[in-house]
Amino acid sequence: MFHPIDLDNWDRKEIYTAFDGYTYTLTAELDVTEFLQTLKEKQRKFYPSICYCIARTVNKNQNYRYAKVSGEVGYWDQVQAHYTVLRKNTDHLFTHQRTLYTEDFSDFYIRFLEDKEKAENGDSLYFDKSDSMDNVHISIMPNTSFTGLSYSKPASFTKYGTPNTSFIPFVMIGKYHAAGDRMKMPVTVEFHHAVNDGYHAEVFFQQLEACCREFAG
Repeated sequence: MFHPIDLDNWDRKEIYTAFDGYTYTLTAELDVTEFLQTLKEKQRKFYPSICYCIARTVNKNQNYRYAKVSGEVGYWDQVQAHYTVLRKNTDHLFTHQRTLYTEDFSDFYIRFLEDKEKAENGDSLYFDKSDSMDNVHISIMPNTSFTGLSYSKPASFTKYGTPNTSFIPFVMIGKYHAAGDRMKMPVTVEFHHAVNDGYHAEVFFQQLEACCREFAG
């Protein structure tokens, strides 16, 4: 459900007005040592597990669930995991898929694998045709451990030419790698400056890393 806010009495109104339309991207290496150990012990797959942690991070903090719908600024009470998968019938084309978020990881995990398989056998850019805005967009480059990533225009979901814009962060995951006796993973996030400052970016990475560290599988 979308909840409009009283923009005129919002304590962020001045900042929102000054930076509406501006985005920035930030790459950080997260420590995923315990996360990967848990995946191995519980025999869980990486992609659904990291998508769960990202969705959980966004859903636990209202600052990452803002949008502008029909010209009104507000926030979603919950957002879903919206991610990319490679199609099985091509060598490189991909499809977007969506899995409804739930705090129950086992339930999310089962439905994610079912949804992912459907999308892998799809033949279009978007498997889910609902055109919903309540999504955290996630993509992955599993074979590249990058140190930076930028976009020429906002990658987050925006219905151009309409009064609808999503301010939810867009997340790109890279290849994890050894760094001494720890495992690190690059994560690039596109933030909308209208609702997320540098402070919010730091908190996002801290909370995502904590979710991975405390992940129980």
